[in-house]
Amino acid sequence: MYYILFLVYYTACLYFIANNTFFKKSNISKRNLFILFTLKIAAGFAYAYYFSLPSQINTSDTWLYFNESLVETEKLLHNPKLFFSKLCYNQYANNSGLFIGVNSFWNDLKTTVFVKVLAVLNLISFKNYYINLIFFNLFVFYGCIALYKLVSAYFEIKNWILIVSIFLLPGFLFWSSGLHKDGIIFSCIGLVLYYYNLQLNQSISIKKISIILFFITITFLLRNYILLALLPVLLAWFCSTKLKIKPIIAFAFIMLLCLTIFFFSNSLNITQSIGSSIVQKHHEFQKLDGKTKITTPPLNNSTKSLLNYFPFAIKTSLIQPIPSKNYGLAFNLSSFENYFYILLGLVSLFFMSSQKINSPLLLSFVFITFFLLLFIGYTVCFSGAIVRYRSIMLPFVILPSILLIFGKFKPKNYS
Repeated sequence: MYYILFLVYYTACLYFIANNTFFKKSNISKRNLFILFTLKIAAGFAYAYYFSLPSQINTSDTWLYFNESLVETEKLLHNPKLFFSKLCYNQYANNSGLFIGVNSFWNDLKTTVFVKVLAVLNLISFKNYYINLIFFNLFVFYGCIALYKLVSAYFEIKNWILIVSIFLLPGFLFWSSGLHKDGIIFSCIGLVLYYYNLQLNQSISIKKISIILFFITITFLLRNYILLALLPVLLAWFCSTKLKIKPIIAFAFIMLLCLTIFFFSNSLNITQSIGSSIVQKHHEFQKLDGKTKITTPPLNNSTKSLLNYFPFAIKTSLIQPIPSKNYGLAFNLSSFENYFYILLGLVSLFFMSSQKINSPLLLSFVFITFFLLLFIGYTVCFSGAIVRYRSIMLPFVILPSILLIFGKFKPKNYS
């Protein structure tokens, strides 16, 4: 039965992709759309298989979430009131600790929401993990297409280069295709940027604003710290487009302002929670054990400590994981993939031009990457975890380099 149901849903999704205007206007052929979507589902199968191995199953979030969703589906069917009331249930004394990872309502909320979504999907998949993969990857595919269309609106570039850079990066393809929050978050970022660009360059649309707010809300619910990287970028993009400030100046000013607030956050009550939350999350990671744990300098919520840690944070988030014979093949392949991206980035510096550097889109990719790498560097102290946390931003990491080398700027096309 499950095989037949899988084929029915898979075929229905292909039909939807072939006939939906959003996909048809991407200028990617139906054949290639089918291939790319199928590859994502295949990667989701590989993800499920890898995390069902005996060495992985006990620490596998994807199967844990799915098993929890089965319980929630029963609640939804037999006690809907209990199912929905748990969304707002807070087992702690208060709702503080917005960016804290332990004993925080907000931290628990990301898992609660994700499991509830899976529970609803179970109603149409008949509680089958692999059928859920189809619907999950259809949404992630939306985000990939949105990013593809957004880049195509600003740059002339060969289709296959752009397809590889967005859809087929090995680390991104693997980590964004399983049943986990990573793919959803990437898709939300891509869709926010796509509709935000349309809103900036077209007349005000309540529909577009509602869509933007919806995906921002989903991002907040699933991984709230992503907004610390996304919102400053949106502000800088607005300043450069609507206020006609030179893009490089707008983005640089917003970045320096954010860094100043972060480094001196302990000086003001209104910002003190920013630095303290980052430091606390760092200490929460430090308490964990694992074979890929990295030795880090001490960190506390003082301006001096945060500044001193800055070079280490950037270095760690950039060069980890380091190849080692003590770890498996997948670990070392992730390391070599990362070094390739670093090399590509260095090569792209020779192709810089003032026109491309003043592209709000290219600058948005650069600054999203920078802010997320900074957060990872300050909080995560396991090279294996860095691979996963960094995976959702790999297209944003590589696209600036690809566009500098292969892209031709189209300054007045915002379709």
